[in-house]
Amino acid sequence: MADQQPDTRGDYVDERGVTITAAGRERARAKLNELDARWTPEQREERRLAILARIQAA
Repeated sequence: MADQQPDTRGDYVDERGVTITAAGRERARAKLNELDARWTPEQREERRLAILARIQAA
């Protein structure tokens, strides 16, 4: 049986020399989408304004 090579299409090496895989990016996107779904648009806007106020006060 021949050795199967992993599919490396979509993979790249970043500036630190770390290989970023397509599968890893997909997992990260899924997790970010999951976290983003926890907030309503109104809650996101409230948080955005609060963070902006903190930055401007600094």
